[in-house]
Amino acid sequence: MSGEETGGGVKVGEITRLAAGLRRLTQDNPGPFTGPGTNTFLVGSEALWILDPGPEDEEHFQALIDAVGDARVLGVLVSHAHPDHWPLAPRLATRFGVDTYGFAPRDGFEPDRTLADGESLEGADVHLEVIHTPGHASDHLCFFERRGGALFVGDHVMGWSTTIIAPPDGDLRHYLASLERLIELEPTVLHSAHGPAIERPLERMQEILGHRRKRSRQVLEALARAGGAHSILEMASEIYAGLDPALLPAARMS
Repeated sequence: MSGEETGGGVKVGEITRLAAGLRRLTQDNPGPFTGPGTNTFLVGSEALWILDPGPEDEEHFQALIDAVGDARVLGVLVSHAHPDHWPLAPRLATRFGVDTYGFAPRDGFEPDRTLADGESLEGADVHLEVIHTPGHASDHLCFFERRGGALFVGDHVMGWSTTIIAPPDGDLRHYLASLERLIELEPTVLHSAHGPAIERPLERMQEILGHRRKRSRQVLEALARAGGAHSILEMASEIYAGLDPALLPAARMS
């Protein structure tokens, strides 16, 4: 099945055409941290890259094979090694006789080829610039199609939620620096690994930047009020008042 994205909606299990040479297939793995599910992107037309194939799932695997059709697969890209992004990558790469690509071996993911910041990935009708964006994860990569202005942001930016930054691998200072770097690129649209396309990218990234700085101020104020005696649980419950209880552990990590 296929459809043209209208109004930013996500169609789980359906191929959605986002632009010329760009399609999205959302896996059926919804949750508080994945939203509707993991977005897999097919970037290119006659020759294409598969980005973030998601967890092992037979239905998603077959749907991706059908979506590729007669096109030539150039490789399987992984934005980072969290388990909702990469486990299907080796199987797809074997199926199409190509390599997997990622920043570095991590958490069970062993890319066939590692990618460096600033590296270029070419296709017949696509040019992707690799951008190392640590913060959510130390191995996190974004991919920028500079000619069209599309920025594939993995988990670094989402339209429906802020990104978890969990120790020991998550780092707020690195996250904010990476976010400022993405803002400087002035993309025209963001394609996140979870949720719909973000069509006002600079506004959304500036909003997140302000939100993160506000949260940091709230933590410092809570510490000052308690004379440094607050527990993490007490601070999270105070700062994130009204938060879905399922997300409180993530708030505590942040």
